[in-house]
Amino acid sequence: MLDRIKRSFNGLRSLVRSLRPLPTDFERFQLLVFTSTMTPIDRHVALYMATRKDAIFAVSYAHWRTKRINKILELYGMDWFKGKRVLELGSALSDIGAFFADLGAEVICLEGRQETVNFARLKHRNVPRLQIEQCDLEGDFSHYGKFDLIIHFGLLYHIKNVDEHMARCFAMTDSMIMETVVCDSQDPHKMLLVPEPKAVLEQSLHGMGSRPSPFYVERLGTEAGFKFDRHFTADLNFEDRFIYDWPHQNDDSHGDWQKRRFWRFDRA
Repeated sequence: MLDRIKRSFNGLRSLVRSLRPLPTDFERFQLLVFTSTMTPIDRHVALYMATRKDAIFAVSYAHWRTKRINKILELYGMDWFKGKRVLELGSALSDIGAFFADLGAEVICLEGRQETVNFARLKHRNVPRLQIEQCDLEGDFSHYGKFDLIIHFGLLYHIKNVDEHMARCFAMTDSMIMETVVCDSQDPHKMLLVPEPKAVLEQSLHGMGSRPSPFYVERLGTEAGFKFDRHFTADLNFEDRFIYDWPHQNDDSHGDWQKRRFWRFDRA
């Protein structure tokens, strides 16, 4: 009896040793990708997005991106974009620009890092009317011409020379939709310079960003001949990470990336 129990135990132990552990979620994902009928480029895009840890690849950015697209559709409508010329600045993965190209706009996306441009071109290679280019947006990009709309999201606070950059934008369009991190100040001349790690994909190319007050941004628009509508609304918020409807304390804080404002600028 004892021998039989030992043999059963040893057999069970051998069986357990022979079992391979179940694959992790990512290993399952890899298996699905490699056994699918995806094209080699689609497979590369899927694995690239799954393995990158940068913030622009995070689910939180996708959720936030959806909110901002919805706000643009609320302000302009779906039919407005057909045949319009649109410029997206600081486009990162160019998902927003690709969306409006798919609605019928002629879209140019300008992004500072070549690595991101290469990936965005692969990801959106089948989207018509979409051009994605590498461009240092601290410099001159006016040679791209005039546009019916500039989409300016998440870029200004990575730019050091805000006045020069904004003047260039206002000269290239009669309509711009903008959101940025700001400092908590009601002073129209208040702007903080903030060092940023340029090795980080989402940060300033040159290692120095800015946090202008919302009134600084509005002053630049007014001086360039634009009127503006504020959209400091809760429908743009994402959890406690990105907040648009916060009240002013006038303490010069910027809450890292939390305190944001959103405007529509139109030539007066």
